[in-house]
Amino acid sequence: MKTEQLIVQYLYSNKKVTLQDIGVFNITSEIHIPEDSDKDIVLPADTIQFAYDPKAPVDDGLVAFIMESTRKIKPLAYSDLESFIILNKQFLNIGKPLVFEGIGTLQKTQAGDYAFTQATSSHVTTEEMPKLITEKIKEKVSFATPQKEKNTGNNKVVLWGLLGLLILIIAVAAFFILNKNDSSSATVMAENTAVDTLPAGKIDTVVNPTPDEKPLATAPLTDSNTFYIVIKEFTNFALADKSLKKLTSYGNNVVLSTKDSLNYKLRMPFMKPITDTLRVKDSVSKFFQAKTYVELP
Repeated sequence: MKTEQLIVQYLYSNKKVTLQDIGVFNITSEIHIPEDSDKDIVLPADTIQFAYDPKAPVDDGLVAFIMESTRKIKPLAYSDLESFIILNKQFLNIGKPLVFEGIGTLQKTQAGDYAFTQATSSHVTTEEMPKLITEKIKEKVSFATPQKEKNTGNNKVVLWGLLGLLILIIAVAAFFILNKNDSSSATVMAENTAVDTLPAGKIDTVVNPTPDEKPLATAPLTDSNTFYIVIKEFTNFALADKSLKKLTSYGNNVVLSTKDSLNYKLRMPFMKPITDTLRVKDSVSKFFQAKTYVELP
């Protein structure tokens, strides 16, 4: 199930959801969700309200809900939510609205905040909402005569030893997962900050620019997991520069590079693990309606 669907379901079950660095949604009146119904629910005006908050914290309840719904561990559930928020903030910055089916639409205003328009209907049903597992697994009842325990003391020592070893393995695995996640999060591209570092010795510049052309220069990248999504290629610097200025004027993180001053590329840099290249490429392709491809430094 997609992250945005889980956010909608959590809001309907919890009446409130916080999206980090975006704001808070609240359901202000009671909504009757009929069971076994295929009809849409009509949402009265002001049923759902939104408060813009660029310093909104992480919603731990939402992270726990994603963990329960997807059966993922906490670092992975948090990473999914963080990636969703970062990518959609980038889209909001260039004028694309963020639509939550059953909640409404967010749109960035000229003032720099987010305006909310509530949906008029919803198709969320109680059957779609995953239920938390609270019942304990029933123990099997055996009618066989229990055997006499032998070497009880030794068995307890072995059991505690195995338990301690298992805890140690889990702690080490969690340590590496958390460190990897923190490292990935620390290097994810910020919403209005262009990536301006490239690996030492790999600097893209315009060779012998004409009077109308300006040299392109970038600084060294420090993350070996950085990759680029090439959006469009040009053979004319003026056209490439015009397209660059248009995209960056919306706050979009796009850079222009060239190797031989004859071919120019508009690229979006991402500091994410290489395993995320296909997912990011598909999202960028859908947004720009363009045939994109991945390029490594």
